[in-house]
Amino acid sequence: MQHLMKLLEWDQYIHWHILKDKDVIRDIFWCHPDVVKLCNACNLVFLIDSTYKTNRYRLPLLNFVGVTPTGMTFSTGFAYLEGECVNNVV
Repeated sequence: MQHLMKLLEWDQYIHWHILKDKDVIRDIFWCHPDVVKLCNACNLVFLIDSTYKTNRYRLPLLNFVGVTPTGMTFSTGFAYLEGECVNNVV
């Protein structure tokens, strides 16, 4: 996890995380900085989809997808969540 956080900072990804304990990350969100520019240009439609507990750690992966005016889709961000509660998503 420390290596992931280091890589996110190195490549200047936009990321947030919430700690469960002092050294345990509960939720983490990340997106590429160039995607923010695309989101600002094409912010009419966004889709949010979650794949439930299909990974090794049985954590839901939340995927944010944007739609351009021409109907093309692009990934805007990703988040691993500890749970499926509203507080985790917000």
